[in-house]
Amino acid sequence: MKPHLPLLNRHTKSKSDNSSRYSINLLRITIAALTIAALSFLLSIHMLPNKVTLKVGDVAPEDIIAQRTVRYVDTTQTELRRAQAAASAGRVFDPVPNATDQALAALRSIVRTIAAARQIEGFRSDARALSVIRERVSPLVGTQLSNETLTCLLSCDTAALQAIEEKAANVVTTVMSREIKEDPAELRTARKHALSEAQKAASEPVFRKAISELASAVIRPNQVYNEQKTLERQERARREVQPSYAMIMRGEKVIAKGEKVLPEHIEKFEALGLRRPKLQPESVVAVTLLVTAAVLLVATYLRRFHPEVYENTKALALLSILVLVSTFALRIGGALLGIQLSPEQVGYVGTLWVVAAAMFIAVLVDRQVAVLVTALLSIVLATVLSNELRYASGALITGLVAIYCVADIKGRQDLLRTVGWISATGVLLVWVYGAITGDSVSDMVAGTFWAGVLVPFVATTLFFFGTIALERPFERVTHLSLLELADTNSPLLRRLLMEAPGTYTHSLAVGHLAEGAAAAIGADTLIARVASYYHDIGKLRRPHFFIENQHVENVHDGINPTLSTIVITSHVRDGIEIAKEHRLPKIVQDVIAQHHGTSLVQYFYNQFTDEFDPSTAVEQQFRYPGPKPQTKEAAIVMLADSVEAASRTLDKPSVAKIETLVNRVVADKLRDGQLDESELTFREVSKITTTFAKALIGTMHARIEYPEPIQSNERKGITNADSDSERTTAQGEHSAAAEDGSTAAFS
Repeated sequence: MKPHLPLLNRHTKSKSDNSSRYSINLLRITIAALTIAALSFLLSIHMLPNKVTLKVGDVAPEDIIAQRTVRYVDTTQTELRRAQAAASAGRVFDPVPNATDQALAALRSIVRTIAAARQIEGFRSDARALSVIRERVSPLVGTQLSNETLTCLLSCDTAALQAIEEKAANVVTTVMSREIKEDPAELRTARKHALSEAQKAASEPVFRKAISELASAVIRPNQVYNEQKTLERQERARREVQPSYAMIMRGEKVIAKGEKVLPEHIEKFEALGLRRPKLQPESVVAVTLLVTAAVLLVATYLRRFHPEVYENTKALALLSILVLVSTFALRIGGALLGIQLSPEQVGYVGTLWVVAAAMFIAVLVDRQVAVLVTALLSIVLATVLSNELRYASGALITGLVAIYCVADIKGRQDLLRTVGWISATGVLLVWVYGAITGDSVSDMVAGTFWAGVLVPFVATTLFFFGTIALERPFERVTHLSLLELADTNSPLLRRLLMEAPGTYTHSLAVGHLAEGAAAAIGADTLIARVASYYHDIGKLRRPHFFIENQHVENVHDGINPTLSTIVITSHVRDGIEIAKEHRLPKIVQDVIAQHHGTSLVQYFYNQFTDEFDPSTAVEQQFRYPGPKPQTKEAAIVMLADSVEAASRTLDKPSVAKIETLVNRVVADKLRDGQLDESELTFREVSKITTTFAKALIGTMHARIEYPEPIQSNERKGITNADSDSERTTAQGEHSAAAEDGSTAAFS
């Protein structure tokens, strides 16, 4: 359905144009600013979901379902991985300076102590002597030397003792050349290594044992544990571990009814924004910038490609209201109805509002603008559903189908067709997306009900009643309202039939011609027909001053041409007043004002110039006030009106006469400049001329005449009859000329 903007009067410019344009700019700026502020608020505030006040240990009173998909940091998993990283980082050991020298020094001290005991006179290696020796060497080696080793060391000769010391020192040096960390396990390993080296150092078992025990007794760690550095290394390892992320999918059950709240539940509540819903300043700024860019983009698009919408502040206000209402509905979802909806149902509700907005804007503003806004609203829906593209793309496709269906809606059947197409599209998308995402059959059946029944019927119902409520306040006109006016039983047309039957018949004929011509060039046929029906309603004020409503005499015969012109041209002004009284659409009022343009009332002008000299100033007194037609439909009505009026003057119409008449009437309008401000091209004018000629040829076909015998007593009236016939023809010419000023009527 094509939206119809009020036609601009280009002949009413004044000195106040600049101030008016400045005011309109301020209004546009105000509308844009309010739209940006409201949209930013709606997209920033957390209107859904509701706040969750549960704490750890509480029992969930109901199921809590995730309304959006969220990626969040899993603290528990992250801490576990960091602990593992810290444990695997290992401990830090610092080297012990001169650890080998210290071990060798301890070995020498043991040997010197034993050698010193051997020098004491009367010393024997009995149990008492072994106890004394053990007490002396225990600070150095503890209890690691066995009694057998001590006995061997006390009883062997000096050379053997020196050899044992030397070989034990070699074993210590060999073993401690490797790292020995301050760890019992590593120290045990080092002592086992010492035992292995001792096996190679001596052949006698007693000497091997002595060497092994001496070396093992003095071996010590050469790498000491550094706790501070170890903690630092572990902390670095923890920091290097990246956070572990988890996903909460839209529709996932966060916690079940009756389930005890655990720390991981609290973490999910936080991630979903359920614990502390609040506005984040940075988010608000980002959303505001995004909204501002979108509004400026739409404004630039309208200014460049749809100036008729951009210049009309009521149309801009209506567009803003529709977008805001739709966005508000998208944000609150099912909360508006006071019911709890699943994420899928919220998606379908969002689709419903996008489709409804698309239909409203297509009908009340512009179809191409509706496509742009539908795409933007689909993006908003994706944002509301946490970037869920399934319903956003579905809303866009369904909205485009709805725009196509309502673009030329002309009745209830078209409305039902719209419901059918939206329903079919929705059901198809449900099953296609269900197959792609692996939905269950039950889910797709439920989606079929939402997309195939609720969405189309609710959206179409909102559209039907909403257009009725919005048309008059914002001066918009739809085909539905025009169809009501096209009903010939409407009060105003019934009055025209009763009070001015000739004008009524003429208007219907003009409507027939205009509708055909509009169809030929792709103009709006319904506007052309409805405007034709009402274009002459001003004649209701003085119907008998117009020849088609006269039955006996012509009232213009008794008044001067100037007064006749005033009466004839006043039917335009009277028509506008009557149209306003009956609240006819602005576009019909504009066609009433423009259907004669500034044409010359040729018949009365010729009468006047027969007695007085013609001049430009005089000619202006015999012209209609205008303005000239501003649209194709208004220009078509003008031409159809002139052609139909002139065609009534034809005597014995033939194809040639009709074509000549139509060509002459149209050519006169072109020469007079009446079509200069319309959007018609020469190609379209040619099509209109051809269409008019065909239509008139079909309705004004010639009839066979059956001559009647002339009685003798009637021959005397032949002269008078001829005179009356000439008078009738003159009156017809007078009607055509007086009504539309066409010079073709006098050819």
